[in-house]
Amino acid sequence: MIFLNLPHYSPKILLCASLLLLVCGLISPASAASEYGVDNVVVDAQGKDASDARAKAMTVGEKDAFSQLILRLTPSGATQILKQVTPAQVSAAVHGFTVTDEKMTADHYHATLNYTFDPRQIQALIPAPAAPPQMASSSPVPALASKAVLVLPVYNDNGAAMLWQDENKWRNLWYEAALESGGGLVVVPQGDINDRIDVDDTNVNAATPDTLKRMYGRYGVSQIIVLSASYNQKADPKPTLEVIVKKLLPGKIETSQMNYTIHSTENLDTLMSRASNDIAHTFYKLQTIDPNKIEYDRLKEINARVNTTNIKEWEELRKRLLARGNIVGVRLNSISYFETTMTITYKGTADMLGKTLVVSGLRVMQDGDSLVLAIK
Repeated sequence: MIFLNLPHYSPKILLCASLLLLVCGLISPASAASEYGVDNVVVDAQGKDASDARAKAMTVGEKDAFSQLILRLTPSGATQILKQVTPAQVSAAVHGFTVTDEKMTADHYHATLNYTFDPRQIQALIPAPAAPPQMASSSPVPALASKAVLVLPVYNDNGAAMLWQDENKWRNLWYEAALESGGGLVVVPQGDINDRIDVDDTNVNAATPDTLKRMYGRYGVSQIIVLSASYNQKADPKPTLEVIVKKLLPGKIETSQMNYTIHSTENLDTLMSRASNDIAHTFYKLQTIDPNKIEYDRLKEINARVNTTNIKEWEELRKRLLARGNIVGVRLNSISYFETTMTITYKGTADMLGKTLVVSGLRVMQDGDSLVLAIK
């Protein structure tokens, strides 16, 4: 070291200077590998040949590993970063990777990868936090938007929509579901004269934020959700309650669908009750949890049913799932001749879990807030 050429410095001063250089270093190699590493990334791809399949798998692996890292480092800004970063930037940020459990055929590639990323490249992709706006002390504090949502339960029976009618079982069950599972944030209107003037069964399916603008203020809600339910007796493999979720927010409309398969112990009323309570609880969680604050290391659970027929088949499936990096626990709830129920504990997003289950050799279907799995 250069200090050895300066004998007039005492050994104590030299030691302190050396320690200071170590402390002021950006990051040690060991800690960098730990903080900027992502392990057990499962890749599975098909290609024209083995080389093509491997190249495709590596591209997907880089993307998944980068997503997991960004979700872990900056959960509040991950969504925006993942939208802006290009595949070339992701590749440039990869410092290295190792391969385990590699399997190849003539046109197929499967492996588990462990990645490390360059800390400087990653930090360059993470924007600096914006400074808080300076407000004059005399400025009033803006009112917070209400977290409450208004639900309009519509039941479609053979093409005829029912909203305020007494025979609308779907709406009647929602009064109870809002109280039991809505956490005080889910409101179901009683259908008084003002409600009936604003909307009825002839125009509810075509409702927009503008046509229902009076209801926002009258009920003090931030959004109105039209829930159109219909019973599909021909659904495969079992009859299903299909629910179209139409969120009416100021300036935009979002539409999605939720399906609930009937259980052997249920009739239509109990199926509707289960679905309404599940959806009400989902709305409550969405209004109280910031969807941008996803923490990769936070453990989550989901219930699942799978068509295993004996304990040996179940044990093999459990062992296969636990070999995946983001599945950390599989708990058996019940087992019968035709079906096994279990609780899966996992890290990451639901989309990541879905990919893991697929590469584990399973078909995946959603049933409300649980999964229905089938062994391929």
